[in-house]
Amino acid sequence: MAGQEDQEPAASVGLEVSQVVELPRPRTPGGHDTARMYAVLTVTVRRTGVAHAPPAATERDPADTGAGTAGARLAEVLLIDHSSSMVMPPSRLAAARAAAVSALARIPDGSLFALVAGGDRTAMIYPRRPGLAVAHAESRAAAEAALHDCTPGGGTAMGTWLERARQLFRELPAAGDGGWVRHALLLTDGRNEPGYETRAELQERVERCARAFTCDVVGIGDAWETEELLLIARALSGRTRAVADLTRLPDELASLTGRAAGRDVTGLRLRLYHRAGVRPHAFEQVHPTRVALRPDRVDLSGVGTGAGGPVEEYDLGPCGEETRAYLLCVGAPYDPAEIGKELLLTEVELDAEGPAPLRLPAPQPVLMRWTDDPDLYSRLDPQVAHYRQEEELHRTFEEACAELKLGRRAAAETLLGAAWRLAAETGDTAMQDHLRRLVRVRDSASGAVELRDRVAKFDVEAARIQSSTTVLPGVHLPGPRPPGRRPPGAAR
Repeated sequence: MAGQEDQEPAASVGLEVSQVVELPRPRTPGGHDTARMYAVLTVTVRRTGVAHAPPAATERDPADTGAGTAGARLAEVLLIDHSSSMVMPPSRLAAARAAAVSALARIPDGSLFALVAGGDRTAMIYPRRPGLAVAHAESRAAAEAALHDCTPGGGTAMGTWLERARQLFRELPAAGDGGWVRHALLLTDGRNEPGYETRAELQERVERCARAFTCDVVGIGDAWETEELLLIARALSGRTRAVADLTRLPDELASLTGRAAGRDVTGLRLRLYHRAGVRPHAFEQVHPTRVALRPDRVDLSGVGTGAGGPVEEYDLGPCGEETRAYLLCVGAPYDPAEIGKELLLTEVELDAEGPAPLRLPAPQPVLMRWTDDPDLYSRLDPQVAHYRQEEELHRTFEEACAELKLGRRAAAETLLGAAWRLAAETGDTAMQDHLRRLVRVRDSASGAVELRDRVAKFDVEAARIQSSTTVLPGVHLPGPRPPGRRPPGAAR
């Protein structure tokens, strides 16, 4: 952030650590890493002044694919399914085209964009030649006209769509480190066909696109494969939506594009400085979606010299005004001489290298204290408990779906009742809405439910997608657990 000291911060970033610091003393003589510390790290981004919007575009050729207006930040690629299934029924293609037009309207003037038709191969809808166009009234009108000139056909190979987006983003003009928000929006009504692209090939192509851009995924109809949509969204830090009512599709795509346009805080990084002897076990995003994370960089120089532990750095990607939560799990080294002392395990730091200055928080510690008092170490931090319950909700619902596929209605009903109870405890009302399409609730408090006679495949798969998202802890935060009860994630 050198040279930005005199500028008004574009946004203020907050950082909070939530945990219970006590861990039980290891019972094994010379025990090492026998207890794990869980902590929730919450990162909040809030704007402090006028948003740094790109200036309005000037008059130019609608097919211009140049750099665009100086200061433009968003580069958007719309990947619209144009396989042969999109014309059955014809209303599906008409809704997709209307939704693409709504998404175009939410791309700010001066941003860059492209429309791509996806099938078993890709074709440029707009601009005609591979590249990115500058967003303004004329280019949007030309893109809308081009949409109606594109004829669907062929099969489905979504990895090739993502590869096309990656190639387009690679051609972005220089805009400074972190200067572009690269976002793709993928709309499909089907699944990959093995004759065109296998699951392994899709996985490989998705991995090549990771960190190159973010991607939201929308499924319509009921022939898409949930695992494929979630694979793409999780790897590319996006969200997944299932839309049953095609009249809602334009609003859905417009909302996702608008959210991407608002995520112009870039270059934010989170570092974990572990002390000597601390063993990192897991670090995952737990809100708004659950995603296991791998560090972008790891510094082991302190480990080699004995001066400290590993330093892990994570690129948080583009942000808007939002809150994200992360669950950290580390193993604590035991030293009998440290009983009762409050010790530093990990220091959490936020840093940024972007085009706009940010107001950053002070580093925050993750602490621990060894104790023999079960009333202390059996407690579970309310935020840790909340996200562990969200994880249990997802796992329970997946087990219920597996039982449904096997025709075991009684087992599925029991698991769906447990899922209802967990959704109620976490305050996940959206998941409850999805569950109501699958069961009739007899008693909400106990989770007594009755499986409906007919359950639509779309409703099951849409609920699976919903269970991959989480809600922030609030009034439903569980209180301290009494000793003897050890919920998921408790110290052990």
